[in-house]
Amino acid sequence: MATPGGGRSGASVAGSGPLADGAASATPYRGGGRSSIKQEQSEVSNVQSPFSTGTMQQAAAAAEAHGSGHPAASMADDGKEEAVSAAWHGSVRAAVEGPTPDQAWALLGDFCSLHRWVPSVQTCRRVEGAEGQPGCVRYCAGPVNKAAEAVAGWSKERLVEFDPVARRYSYEVVETNKGFGRYAATLRVEPDPAGCAVAWSFEADQVRGWTLEGFVGFLDELARGVARRLEEEIMSRN
Repeated sequence: MATPGGGRSGASVAGSGPLADGAASATPYRGGGRSSIKQEQSEVSNVQSPFSTGTMQQAAAAAEAHGSGHPAASMADDGKEEAVSAAWHGSVRAAVEGPTPDQAWALLGDFCSLHRWVPSVQTCRRVEGAEGQPGCVRYCAGPVNKAAEAVAGWSKERLVEFDPVARRYSYEVVETNKGFGRYAATLRVEPDPAGCAVAWSFEADQVRGWTLEGFVGFLDELARGVARRLEEEIMSRN
């Protein structure tokens, strides 16, 4: 799944409760030549979601019903304490020297081409809908699976928003065996003094088998790998 040096990444956490570092379940979740790479300085910040508050609340409730999070305490309307999932928020950014944003987007904007750019994704293909249209679902698979390390990881991810003018798309996980509950992310290509940059931001329930710091570090590596491959591909054509 598209779930990521010389640089640093930024992450923020909303909610309370322990970070997810416990044992994971392999039960699938089913829900609704050279690189110059830089990254943003680590900081605590709120990452805006492409989804409405109501949608995110509904997704969180569905994810909780699937037992996807390590619970934190909150107060229900009747005054009794109940368990809810604490949300993770994070972002990473990797700059690429040379290619323009439009050159990078022409390649990365293909929703079902992730296996060409993300080293840990071996398979990415469309299984539902039309390419570039909201509702399109891609199937991604690769060797990384912290939830069950003896089993290859896979996920189905639905395109929620596609904006070629802003060079970004947003997607959500709808089914996976990798320990995810609710997971929504945005991938964008941005201008950068080096040429362009690949940026990933996400909102998720705590992911089984990961700490927040470990998960953001993984996304950081993914973003840097994407930046390297884009730079090599585009510059080799010139």
